[in-house]
Amino acid sequence: MKFGRGGRSQVEPEIVADSDEVELEDGDEVVDELDADVPAEFGDEVDWRADGPFDYEEVDLGTDVPRIDLDTLILTPWDGLNLQLQVDEQSRRVLAVTGVWAESGLEVVLFAAPGTAGMADELREEAIAEAAELSGTTEVTDGPFGPQIQRVLPQPGPTGEQLFHVSRVWFVEGPKWLLRGTLLGEAALPDAPESKAAPFVEFFRNLVVRRGNQPLVPGDRITMNLPEGAG
Repeated sequence: MKFGRGGRSQVEPEIVADSDEVELEDGDEVVDELDADVPAEFGDEVDWRADGPFDYEEVDLGTDVPRIDLDTLILTPWDGLNLQLQVDEQSRRVLAVTGVWAESGLEVVLFAAPGTAGMADELREEAIAEAAELSGTTEVTDGPFGPQIQRVLPQPGPTGEQLFHVSRVWFVEGPKWLLRGTLLGEAALPDAPESKAAPFVEFFRNLVVRRGNQPLVPGDRITMNLPEGAG
């Protein structure tokens, strides 16, 4: 497949330390409690990757679209997107990528996965259990990449008031890899129009994974290289 969709211009990534957290204005909102019921079937028989994200072996990357190559993950950002690379200070390897735009963001993490599907189900269940341990709530709903978790976690506000951190979590499995996308900020709110999330959905679809053939333990994070010329 010839892959070169989306008019884009070059974006300069920002490097942040592993300990730094991405902060989004208006990203914490007071919301009604969500339904935490988990469907018995997640419906993963559908090919949710038909339109991306893609494996490197599945596409022929066009040269007419500017991209950022992090070795194991190739990004196609749009003009105006602020890219933040979470970097381990000792190894200088990239642990996660977060795209921030218009009071919203998307964090992307790449994991090793087994040769057979099913890891996405396990990670969804773990995320639901972790939210419950933190006195949060979750709801599994239909998302652009299959079942998504709408998650609400309580956290104290700057003056002691009770706020809630809201996110949507996507899991997509490929050939021995899994991508986790966490939508943050205004686009993740339950009542947000889909137009706020649409640019991040397209960004996630445009991701290309170059996992390689090295043996990896399923569940281990697959780190990335800093782009050429970055510190």
